[in-house]
Amino acid sequence: MEAITDRFTRGCIAGILAGLVSSVFNLTAYYVGFAKLRYLDFAGVMIYGRKPTSALEALFAWFGMYMFMALLGAIFAYLILGITSKNYLFKGWFYGVIVWFAVYAIIILFKVPELSVFNLRTTFANFIGASLWGLALGYIFDKLDARAKV
Repeated sequence: MEAITDRFTRGCIAGILAGLVSSVFNLTAYYVGFAKLRYLDFAGVMIYGRKPTSALEALFAWFGMYMFMALLGAIFAYLILGITSKNYLFKGWFYGVIVWFAVYAIIILFKVPELSVFNLRTTFANFIGASLWGLALGYIFDKLDARAKV
């Protein structure tokens, strides 16, 4: 397989693959009853103004969520240029937690219906999910950077 030399593409790929890692945790937390919201519920409210009500709506919300994660991965790919390319895991984790905090703050500031009140377990599960996403993002981006010999 040929190395991906485009930084934007590497960031998008890392964001999407990291999303798979955090989604496994998020869905597990939801289906065992620990968390009250799935990531795709957040995406559904942003896309439809409400949680998805059908499998097709959930699938499209899931797609939107991964496009958002791809965008965040691309932003990380360029932010890392100005910071240095060392300690990807820590920087990825920190970035993931900052994104988590920013998303929560925006939802609360704008009083987004269905999302502006969170319980501790859902908040904690989403913090762990964001941490996993950030760690996976840093790890995957580091590996993609190494393959591209950047």
